[in-house]
Amino acid sequence: MNENQVAAHIEALLFALGKPMSRQALTETLGVEAHLVDAALEVLRQAAPGRGIVVVDDGKILELRTAPEASELIERVRREENAREIGRAGLEVLAAILYRGPLTRSEIDFIRGVNSSQTLRTLTMRGLVRKIGNPKDERSFLYEATTELLSALGVTHPIDLPDQAATREKLTVLEAAYRSSQHGTDANTDL
Repeated sequence: MNENQVAAHIEALLFALGKPMSRQALTETLGVEAHLVDAALEVLRQAAPGRGIVVVDDGKILELRTAPEASELIERVRREENAREIGRAGLEVLAAILYRGPLTRSEIDFIRGVNSSQTLRTLTMRGLVRKIGNPKDERSFLYEATTELLSALGVTHPIDLPDQAATREKLTVLEAAYRSSQHGTDANTDL
């Protein structure tokens, strides 16, 4: 591989993974020597002017970020998105997370009866919910309330929400009843 190919692979990896990588991880993943990674980073630096993304390099960790020239545009779009009401879908997702969370996306979808991907993305971008690892399944994430959301609601912990414990218990009972009725329906259709 030459330095241009390595540069393209670095940019693609950082974009696809959506997280920083160390120089060492890059050299191991790409199967190249460190000097070739350095040369590829120089190629990316030279190509950066006029592009919308740049590779930020602190000497150890590399991360793909928006170019400084695009900061005003990005900030304006974020302000506009944050100025919009979160709407009914957002309120439903927040209620599910606050009263039944942390939850996986599929659990939120089950509770709401519709796909919640876009709503979760918006709430995450606004800093109201965050993704955390799922201890039961490392391939999925859980969504939980952030301190920003709790602060906006005037509480310090989800347990401080109005009727939190009672509502959580009622939701658990309703969900269990629904699931058992669905299994009963499935069993009756097999007869």
